Amino acid sequence: MARPSLPGKGKRTTPPGKRAKIQVLDVVIVIGGIIGIMAFNRMSIARLQHSLPNANSQIVGEWKSMRGPEHLVFRADKTVSMIVPANPAEDNAASAAPETNGPAPVTGKYYVVQGGKVGIQLMNGNKYTTTISPGNPSRFDLIDSATEGVTTFERVPAAPASAGTTPPEPSQ
Repeated sequence: MARPSLPGKGKRTTPPGKRAKIQVLDVVIVIGGIIGIMAFNRMSIARLQHSLPNANSQIVGEWKSMRGPEHLVFRADKTVSMIVPANPAEDNAASAAPETNGPAPVTGKYYVVQGGKVGIQLMNGNKYTTTISPGNPSRFDLIDSATEGVTTFERVPAAPASAGTTPPEPSQ
């Protein structure tokens, strides 16, 4: 004899009057949870952003090559100038006024990427890259993109404010 089949075998059904209804409190809890997670993530990202070093403020200033006469001047408006003074051996008159002789500075722009990486694009077409290290913020290695040559630059110490003024002569 065969067993009688039950309707809806294997499926559990809730009677129509016993279904769970979504309450307003359930919706408020879900939305509050989502907003809470978003706020926590935003606070964590803000804390991380403040803990990373700002390479833009670290690179602004004048830098001098360790082995050559090149100078780089980074400005806060994201412009850069490369100054290569004239070689005194080529021109003996250069010793009288070294700043007035030689080629004009090559200007360009720089951009700062996350993690302290800096890219430089000069108007003469040369491209350079470097990384400002938090461990040694007063020195960087500039890499020429065309030749892969490396030049080390050091920050030029800022002159004291009183260095530009002359001391008054003593009166007798």
